[in-house]
Amino acid sequence: MDFRSLLADFPSGVEKEFLIGEVIKSESHFNRLLQLALHEKDPLAWRACWVLDGSDEKKPGLALKHISGIVQALPGLESKGTLRSLLRLLTRYDIPEEEQGLLIDLCFNYLVSEQYPVAVKAHAMQIIYHHVLLYPELKNELIAVIEDQAENNSTGFTSRGSILIKQMEKL
Repeated sequence: MDFRSLLADFPSGVEKEFLIGEVIKSESHFNRLLQLALHEKDPLAWRACWVLDGSDEKKPGLALKHISGIVQALPGLESKGTLRSLLRLLTRYDIPEEEQGLLIDLCFNYLVSEQYPVAVKAHAMQIIYHHVLLYPELKNELIAVIEDQAENNSTGFTSRGSILIKQMEKL
């Protein structure tokens, strides 16, 4: 399947669903699409990642054996859309212990940087929150960052942050 050609134009909802169906059927399709997402430039990269995320959402666990590679690729990504979709995908997984430190550091950096959109920050918050459940010592740092960043971000950021803070206060 020539994903490069199929993703050259913005896929409609029907086309996206078709692509997701094809990716779900074939591990090699998933692998090819992941390579496009990680190594191409926008708009091809984020479109490929958008389909990957949708595929993983429809068939949970599809990306499981790629989680370490995805985490390792995050620092080199230039595409904010690809980053957004990959972080969204990562929120559904337990991260291998050897990748947790890198991912947590990256997510804190995304939260405090002005260059990342709110969707990236929301997924980064969620990932760190999942790790607060494993490492309670992260709780105070995440709360402080959310409170500090709330005034510089949208109401969506503030709303998501407030929800997570309330959940952490119960821990």
